[in-house]
Amino acid sequence: MEYIVSRGKEEGIVLTPHKHEDGKYVASMSRFEKDYIYVDSLRELQILCENGFSIRMSNQDSSHHRAPSLISPGSITNKSNTELENA
Repeated sequence: MEYIVSRGKEEGIVLTPHKHEDGKYVASMSRFEKDYIYVDSLRELQILCENGFSIRMSNQDSSHHRAPSLISPGSITNKSNTELENA
């Protein structure tokens, strides 16, 4: 799963699902923490994305995208299930 930034100072940089300190990924229908759904795997995250949930994504090598951004499912490019199983 990835999102390519389309404008701004770092246009073209790739964001991937943000793994929090507890090792979990976050999906949500809103930007509010009370609505977060925490999952352990990229497969679970992709299922939520396919069902309309937005995903918190970041790029730790970026100066402008280290903090996770909430990316809508229509903007995310999904990798194949084989790639997700190996992630």
